[in-house]
Amino acid sequence: MRPGALIVLALALVIGYFGAGAVRSDEQDALTPTPGTEVAAVPTDIPPIDPPPSATAPLATATTAPTSTPPPTATAVPTETPEPTPTPEPVATERPVPPPTGLDTASYIYQRGESGRLEVAFTFDAGEGPGYTAEILDILDEYGIKGSFGVTGQWAEQNPELLQRIVDEGHMLINHTYDHASWSGASKGTPPLTYEERLAEVQTTEQIVYDITGYELAPYFRFPYGDYDQDSLVVLKDAGYDYTLWWTCDTQAWNGNSADTIMQICGPDADMGGPGAIILMHVVQEEDLNALAPMIEAYLDEGYAAVTMEEMVQP
Repeated sequence: MRPGALIVLALALVIGYFGAGAVRSDEQDALTPTPGTEVAAVPTDIPPIDPPPSATAPLATATTAPTSTPPPTATAVPTETPEPTPTPEPVATERPVPPPTGLDTASYIYQRGESGRLEVAFTFDAGEGPGYTAEILDILDEYGIKGSFGVTGQWAEQNPELLQRIVDEGHMLINHTYDHASWSGASKGTPPLTYEERLAEVQTTEQIVYDITGYELAPYFRFPYGDYDQDSLVVLKDAGYDYTLWWTCDTQAWNGNSADTIMQICGPDADMGGPGAIILMHVVQEEDLNALAPMIEAYLDEGYAAVTMEEMVQP
């Protein structure tokens, strides 16, 4: 080759080499940020339209937001049906067997102890309210003696705890009708009760007392106000009440007598006191309560035994 041709070729190669480098330098400058110039961030969270077939992770699936589960329906708790109250068993305390009265068609009125023993019976009628029953029981307990309580059916219903205490402490109960009605009407100015009404007065009370305490009232009865007629005694006999219990001395605290007066008329040396005395008191009368302890002491000091009415009727 001629020397001129070689020079031309060399120049061409030099020009080609430097021209290409200039182009690459311009492209690099375009891609390199000038200092102080912000470059827009390229979003990276744009999901691909179609995941590649080689993806092994499961596709996210839309799930329905869970609905709130309603609270369970409240179930009514069954209430226990109370079992019927069992009828009490008869009182286990041994009681003296009543002797026969010798009357076949009427109840026998027992007015004073007939045995000749040195005995006194303190009896308490309960028909108006609790009164001093608890205090009376405390006094009887203090002296270690037993009393006899004539109770109405209404009183028993209204004072079941006192009634139970009387029985639990070994005292005697006497049927005193249901509502203290006058059988003959003499004291209240009312018509006499019929046979059926009298029978109901007795039987209702004996059932009430038995249901509360298991105590059997028959065969001992006491009339309200002392009002009776011969038909009354027949009804009582028919109902199983052989003994109508009376008294030798009504303290009449209900009529205003003081404790001192009661001692004078009902004490062991009084005509209405003495051997076989049956003292009638009432649980609601304060003067009866005040006279009770002195009366007990007076009789005990003279050698008397304080007994229940069912003990007194023993021959």
